[in-house]
Amino acid sequence: MAASDGKAEITTRDPRALEREVEARRAQLAGTIDELTSRLAPAAIAQRSLTSARGKVEGFAFDHRGGLRVERVVAVGVAVLGVTAFVVVRAVRRRR
Repeated sequence: MAASDGKAEITTRDPRALEREVEARRAQLAGTIDELTSRLAPAAIAQRSLTSARGKVEGFAFDHRGGLRVERVVAVGVAVLGVTAFVVVRAVRRRR
């Protein structure tokens, strides 16, 4: 079968050749379905997300030689402490 504009064309009238083409197409579709199933599995999606997040964190916190970017880590630490302090102060003021 040859593809033309997304539609299958019959290129031969030989029944054995048609059977071979159908079997080849069926095997191709089965492979495609297996690939899509593995890509869309929740565990695979979670693993890709985790790998991506880990790469972004490492790219942010470490330079190309593997050295820690202290200024960035300190900036994040200060921001976390600032937000924590803000939340604690608001909680204490609301209780009064």
